[in-house]
Amino acid sequence: MEKQLTDDLMNILEVILEKGGTDCSGTCHHRKPGEFHCHTFAAMLKISSMGVKNRILTLLRMGLLERHRIEHKDVSPLVRFMVSEAGKAVLAKKGQLRK
Repeated sequence: MEKQLTDDLMNILEVILEKGGTDCSGTCHHRKPGEFHCHTFAAMLKISSMGVKNRILTLLRMGLLERHRIEHKDVSPLVRFMVSEAGKAVLAKKGQLRK
C-alpha cells in the first residue's frame, strides 16, 4: 500500500490529522465558519477542490481515512473525514523514516 501513497496523498493525510479532520456538508452553501472544507483545503495546497475530494476518496478507499456523521441542531448533518488508525500508523512510520 505504501507504494501507492504519493506525496500529495501523504500531504492530504498529514493535514487532515493536523486539523482534526475535514468536513463535507454535501453542498458548499451549508458551510459554517470554523469548519475545514475542501475549498479551504484546496487553497492551502494550491490544487482544485475536486482534486482534494478525489484524494480524500482515494484515502478513504485505502482505509487511511474514516467517515464520521456529525449531527447539528436545525442544520443538515455533515461528514467529517478523519485519519484512521491505519492512517496514523502510516504517518508514524513515515515519521520514523525521517529520523
